[in-house]
Amino acid sequence: MTMKEDYEGYTKESSKFLPKLEGATLHTVLINVVDPEFNVVYLGTSNGVFALQGEVGGGYLGVHECPDLPEITNQDGYIICKHQPFERFVGKTIAQARQIGNVWNGHGYELAFSGEENHTMIVQSIYCGVEPKELSDCLRLGVGVYENQWTKT
Repeated sequence: MTMKEDYEGYTKESSKFLPKLEGATLHTVLINVVDPEFNVVYLGTSNGVFALQGEVGGGYLGVHECPDLPEITNQDGYIICKHQPFERFVGKTIAQARQIGNVWNGHGYELAFSGEENHTMIVQSIYCGVEPKELSDCLRLGVGVYENQWTKT
């Protein structure tokens, strides 16, 4: 089996809980920070608690079920906090959860929400062709902004 085939299997296995997010209401989003890097995104949903995190050196991401959300804290480099850009999605239903990118090239997840047709939550590996040199094995967090109509200016 080639490396590519192995990674395809790994990403399929690591993303097996992704469909459980669809249809769930998002109650809480917490971020684990290993200062200064984003390390894990915790989603507290009506279908349970899930962690989105790097696997095998951060080259691709995985979805894990968790028994509970961690508590918000800031102690000796262990930080669990809210991430303001993601707060816009709290209280909304996850309409679609899908993989984006590929292994060692921006692998991650994009979540679309009911009532947020032009914005999505993006959690992605830092390895996407423009990773900052001073960071390693961390996540890129973003809000996708989409436009569907052209307007004359």
